[in-house]
Amino acid sequence: MFILLPPSEGKTDDPGEGQFRAAYPEYAHDAEPLLRRMKALKADALPSYYGLRDPVSARSVHLANLKCLDAGMLPALQRYTGVVYQHLEYKTLRQKAAARERILVVSALFGLVQGGDGLPWYRAPMTPEAIRYWRPINASRLETLAKGRPVVSLLPQAHAKAVAYQPLINIDFRTAGGAKSAGHFGKAIKGKFVRFLIENKVTRPEDFKHFNEDGYRFDGSNFVKA
Repeated sequence: MFILLPPSEGKTDDPGEGQFRAAYPEYAHDAEPLLRRMKALKADALPSYYGLRDPVSARSVHLANLKCLDAGMLPALQRYTGVVYQHLEYKTLRQKAAARERILVVSALFGLVQGGDGLPWYRAPMTPEAIRYWRPINASRLETLAKGRPVVSLLPQAHAKAVAYQPLINIDFRTAGGAKSAGHFGKAIKGKFVRFLIENKVTRPEDFKHFNEDGYRFDGSNFVKA
C-alpha cells in the first residue's frame, strides 16, 4: 500500500548534498518546462504567484527556484517540515526504509516523488497549469511504482487533481460527526495516521479501524470525530 501526501510550504533550508540535476536527470527534465514559465514571470507578478506579500522575499524565492536544479538535496521526508511531516516524525520511525518507498509526495515543481528521493529547496504553487502538466506524468509514475496495489490518498483537492490511479482510496478526516472536513486542523492527525500505516505495515483498508487517535474513528470511508 502506498500513501499520497502533499508537500508542505515549510521546508528546511539545509542545502543538503550533491546536485539534483545529476542525481535525478528525469525529474530535472520534467521540471524544466515549469521553470521556463517561472523565469518568464514579470517582477510585479512574483508576490501573487508565490503567495508572498513582500516583493523582496518573492524575488529571493524566485531566484532560488531558478537555480534549484543545480542545488543540493535532502530526502523529501526530511526536506518538508510542515505539520503533517512533524507528526509523521520520520527521524524516529522504526520502518524508515518503508517510509522512503511507500510515501509518495505530489510536488508542484517535481511531480510525484518517493519519500526517499532527494529534493532541493523550492517553492511552487499547484496552479491549474501545473495540474494539467503533471497529471499524465504523475499517472505514469504512480502506475510504475504501485503496479496495481492500493494507494491511499491524503491529498487536498488541487493536488488530487494532479494524479490519476485505480484503485485509489481517498481518506478524509472529518469533525462534527462527519459534517465538516478537519481541513488545516486535520494535518496533525494525518501525520499520525501515516506513521501508523508505516510502523504497522498496514496493507489493507480493513485495518484502518485499528487507528484510534484524538477521538477519530474510521467509519468505513473516512475518519470521523464527534
